[in-house]
Amino acid sequence: MSAMDHYKVFYYTVKCGSITRAAQELYITQPSASYAMKQLEEQLGVRLLVRKPKGVEMTEEGKVLYHFVEQAYGLILAGERKISEMKSVLSGTIRLGASDSLCKYYLLPFLAEFHKKAPEVRICLSHGKTEDILKRLGDGAIDCGIVHLPVDDRIQVQTTKTIQDCFVAGPEYARLMESPLTLQELVKNPFVMLSAHSRSRTFFHAFLHTYGIDVIPDIELGSVDLLIEFVRKGMGVSMLPRDFVKDDLEAGTLIELNVIEPIPSRSIGVVTLPGGTLPMASSFFVKELTAHLKLVEVNGVV
Repeated sequence: MSAMDHYKVFYYTVKCGSITRAAQELYITQPSASYAMKQLEEQLGVRLLVRKPKGVEMTEEGKVLYHFVEQAYGLILAGERKISEMKSVLSGTIRLGASDSLCKYYLLPFLAEFHKKAPEVRICLSHGKTEDILKRLGDGAIDCGIVHLPVDDRIQVQTTKTIQDCFVAGPEYARLMESPLTLQELVKNPFVMLSAHSRSRTFFHAFLHTYGIDVIPDIELGSVDLLIEFVRKGMGVSMLPRDFVKDDLEAGTLIELNVIEPIPSRSIGVVTLPGGTLPMASSFFVKELTAHLKLVEVNGVV
């Protein structure tokens, strides 16, 4: 036995009240337990226990030692429980829903780090528009999702991140940067937008309607990445979250147009079903993702 095992025998002997019962608890023989106690007492040079007809009794030195051993063993047990919990958390399957764009710009950097932390966790990512993700959540097909807000009151929003849109165009539209534009002036140009019924498209039209303006896009696309590529090629103006075009704006492959009317911010959120108990892996994932989005909210895209 190691020195640690000797302390373990001492702990259980005091806890159980006798060497015999301690041996049974530890699945060792009674002589082995007695020998361990003898070794520990010889090592410390003091008597720790006194045998009595009904068991054992601690000496004063034994009481002092037990005070510390009890705390130490309690910490060891707590550590073992924590490891067991981590093994349960860092395994299993996470069923997640998000649109391609939200996944790329907000979720992917987090997923890369999460996968390093929990490589045993299987991630099933379901793609779709916000309405599709909410339906899958309600049907129980996914555990959580990242969607554009607002959502139905029956959906629980774990955390939110603010998105700020801006009007962008390719360098061919540099003439529009000469002075601030009104919306009326801006909409005289061709527009490239996402397909109808997407949350981004709905937000775009709602914003224009507040100023009595309506626009029929010249080009409709189903992908944000493809939309950005079309705008880069000078095929029109678009309204996109600034986070999505940050690198293009810095590189000069896109330009931001200064529009007089302020674009209101909007939000995305991590959503789950209220009252439901998430699997341990999903619960841990949502907690980590929530912390990540709060960091992004403060520092920008990471």
